[in-house]
Amino acid sequence: MRAMKLAIVGWVLGVVWVGLAGVLAIPLVIAALLGEPWTPFAVAAGAALGGGAALALPLRRAERNLGHRQAFLIVTLVWCSVCAIGAIPYATYPDPRLAPVDALFEAVAGFTTTGATVLSGLDSLPSSLLIWRSMTQWLGGMGMVIFGVAVLPLLGVGGMQLYKAEAPGPSKDKMTPRITETAKLLWMVYLGITVTAGGVFYLSGMSAFDALNHAMTAVATGGFSTHDQSLGYYDSGLIHFSVTVAMLIGGTSFAILHRALTGRVEWSAQPELRAYMGIFLLATLVIALDLSLQMPGRFANLAGALEHASFQVASILTTSGFVTDDFDRWPGLSHAVLLSLFFVGGMAGSTSGGLKVIRIVLLARAASMQFRKLLHRHSVDLVRLGNRSVEPQVLTASLALISIWLILLAAGTLALAAGGSDLVSSLMGAAASLGNVGPGFGAIGPSHTFATLDTGSKVVMQVLMILGRLEVYTVLVILTPGFWRF
Repeated sequence: MRAMKLAIVGWVLGVVWVGLAGVLAIPLVIAALLGEPWTPFAVAAGAALGGGAALALPLRRAERNLGHRQAFLIVTLVWCSVCAIGAIPYATYPDPRLAPVDALFEAVAGFTTTGATVLSGLDSLPSSLLIWRSMTQWLGGMGMVIFGVAVLPLLGVGGMQLYKAEAPGPSKDKMTPRITETAKLLWMVYLGITVTAGGVFYLSGMSAFDALNHAMTAVATGGFSTHDQSLGYYDSGLIHFSVTVAMLIGGTSFAILHRALTGRVEWSAQPELRAYMGIFLLATLVIALDLSLQMPGRFANLAGALEHASFQVASILTTSGFVTDDFDRWPGLSHAVLLSLFFVGGMAGSTSGGLKVIRIVLLARAASMQFRKLLHRHSVDLVRLGNRSVEPQVLTASLALISIWLILLAAGTLALAAGGSDLVSSLMGAAASLGNVGPGFGAIGPSHTFATLDTGSKVVMQVLMILGRLEVYTVLVILTPGFWRF
């Protein structure tokens, strides 16, 4: 790649680092005001500001023309570097002071909204560190690159390439003709929903601090909590219901949310939304009945079973990772339903991870079309979504991504098993990381942290988290020889 083409990559990277330094000032100020250690945040902010200035200033006159290759490289480098800078507070904090691999694991789990954690004793951690954990998920939920496009006008040049690389799903509705305006609108909706969720959580019985943190991580479908028991800390059906709704909203396409706020959503024209809600309702009903029948002592009435079932289904479906109960102790049928949700995810254009509901719908309709062709060999049939036909290249790309996703899942399972994990923990660790879910079953279940895993397993899971967050293609494409040929 020629130097001129790399100049824009370095400039954008530097600008994002400078922006991250500004974000780090928030927990720094909170720590100083509360008398907590502020040096770790100052070190991280200084590294981001110094490194960003060293890159951005010399390259400020670089050509602002972004191609799709540079966009893929920028997005991958931004995510990896932001995670590295975000790990500095964890690695330098006096107590707890995490080992470098653990600090990076916590940062990657935060920015990718996976919600896996190596930390315990959350109830007694300093407020500034808890705020930083929640902020990493809130920023990662919408995406640092889209954030840059929204707040830095100069990044609006070539912004569409960044937007496509950051959100490579099969459905990308810009909502407005200009990508910069789209990004700003996305962030306005995101911020509005977060503020509303925080207010509802507070009125439901959370403290102001907990409401703020959980609003950021619920709307981001991240799953970081301020308590070791997660949402199980609260014995409140109202709080559980409020967070369930917030997670479902976070897992809904923001284009649809925008339409719902400004006009009307045609239910009949939204097959992905219908499938999303249908999966949620069906899974909730099956698990609630299973809990009522198999665990009558724990779930004495159907209402209680519905409360915990709906929360856990929403949490896994949207890849949030919150828990209200140790679902690892639930019956086998409930395990099977939750396991299937690990491979679904929320809607395209949402903050959720996973394969996305739209791809599951496309896979089902492609299979149905194939069955019809077996019966009617000469028929000409198309896969349709609502009133529209799906273009062949969109269908091919979606099915290819599912295939690559499953290959990575198998490879991740083998790698974790090689590190000494049992089969269940290996499979769930790979699925939870690649799908950006968080806790799973076995040794990484809701009652455990990821701290007991060996160093190699943690590295494998970090790689899977980033691959899953960027939907595989964005990262893997820069590893192909053809990417570097000009």
